[in-house]
Amino acid sequence: MPSLGSHMTRARLIAERLRLPEIDADRGSFYFGASAPDVRVITRLDRRVTHFYELDEYERQDSVERMFRENPALALPAGLDTAAAAFMAGYLTHLVLDEAYIEEIYRPRFGVHSDIAEEPRRNVLDRALQYEIDLRDREDREAMADIGRSLAACSPVAGIPFIQDEHLQEWSAVVLDVASHAPDYARFKRMMSRHLAAAGLSGDEIDRSCEDPEALVREAFERVTPERIEEFWEDSAQRMYDRVWRYLR
Repeated sequence: MPSLGSHMTRARLIAERLRLPEIDADRGSFYFGASAPDVRVITRLDRRVTHFYELDEYERQDSVERMFRENPALALPAGLDTAAAAFMAGYLTHLVLDEAYIEEIYRPRFGVHSDIAEEPRRNVLDRALQYEIDLRDREDREAMADIGRSLAACSPVAGIPFIQDEHLQEWSAVVLDVASHAPDYARFKRMMSRHLAAAGLSGDEIDRSCEDPEALVREAFERVTPERIEEFWEDSAQRMYDRVWRYLR
């Protein structure tokens, strides 16, 4: 699924298109919400707790509908304060974008029913693709600086039923740090090592693979072309726009 840089920059594009007062009143909480489902990095809880999506279910799922069905108090933004409403609008962008990526990119190109289902490195290629598209999104330094300023100016939202307040507090520091990362391959080995090891590579093989990140990226783009990624961004942007508009209007 898209990494945090992509989630926040893509949420920013949606905010710029929507120009709704509920979002513009607290852009920091909106961007924080766009990152928040990945707080499971801290909580270590099952992904479904924050993403409302079952990776092992292959029928069509609606993670936003499931979240609101399980947490009806969040479904009506008029009942939330300014920060919480902006946070939840951002949260929707993350759920919609992940859902779209799973169904349009991961499953058909890298999943267990894809034509490389038996390839041990299929998840490695997916992660390399995610890293690269995140890197390219971060190349908009003006956007990332704006996101960083907005995050620094807001206080972590509290009272989200399925995320403890202390975890959101801790996550806010993580996200602020992530927003400052440069668009380079400095973190590539750290991110990829676990997936390369799971694919059966030795320590030396992992080192060699990570010496040339662009080689893995090129291989990933043989599975999903840059043109297909652009189509995905266009489709997912409209899906995010529509879902947030319906939520706030």
